[in-house]
Amino acid sequence: MSRILVAAVQPGAGATTVAVGLAHVLAYAGRAVRIERLAGDPRADSDARAFGKLEVADSSGVPVEESALPADATGTVTIIEAPARADGAALAARLGARAVLVTTEAGDPGASSDGATVIANHQRRTGLNAIGEDRLLAAPTVARLIEASGAAVLSRSEEGDDAICEFLVPGAISHDAADAYFQRFPRRAVVSRADKVDLALAAMLTESECLILTGGHEPSPYILDRAASTRRTTLLLAPEGTVETLRDVEGVFGSVPFSHDAKVERIGALLGAALDQATLDALTS
Repeated sequence: MSRILVAAVQPGAGATTVAVGLAHVLAYAGRAVRIERLAGDPRADSDARAFGKLEVADSSGVPVEESALPADATGTVTIIEAPARADGAALAARLGARAVLVTTEAGDPGASSDGATVIANHQRRTGLNAIGEDRLLAAPTVARLIEASGAAVLSRSEEGDDAICEFLVPGAISHDAADAYFQRFPRRAVVSRADKVDLALAAMLTESECLILTGGHEPSPYILDRAASTRRTTLLLAPEGTVETLRDVEGVFGSVPFSHDAKVERIGALLGAALDQATLDALTS
């Protein structure tokens, strides 16, 4: 058995993301993996719930105290995410774990002076122990777009508030047909005036994850009927205009707690490319 303690050097460095990526990499390497979130900060509940939904690792799904960490099972790698602002190296020593410190600072990631493995996240360039900025990992959920825009929910898709939106696409006039224009952007939230019925219908025809209608007035019954009958697109009505709504929601990218199967697969691939076998062997020995 072995323990790995993952801690953020700065707030928002991405300890949860890296912890999930490690679980994915080790599980696909044939290791039995358990992942837990230590209690002690406001994000602990949401992080632990996300861990509980993982298919690649076992988890209690709730924040745990240090003294209540599950007993280590033979052959299992236990990944433990530290609370925010914890001293990662000291906590790892107390728990008998290898330390992984996640930082946003550019520099020379790898092994630190105290033996911890340093992983640089949100980097301009990828490389050994370095993860680049990634649109999918930064993508917000529909729930976060609802909160940021102050929109009313007119109809929810089957995936609902948990759907993620990589692209924020204005319903602009284009030389392309509307459906071809929208299809250029996977996992999109379309923002368009409520009176632009053709654009709204095209956004739903192309199965946009979210359609935010702006202007505050009631949309056409054709739009409401299409959204309710297909349930492929969450339909929202924002109180402000298109420009103001875009301003309200554009800042949410990169600010949401880690969740969604697509993000799990993505960080597994990115971290698998960033860690060499020697580092993985050192972490699990």
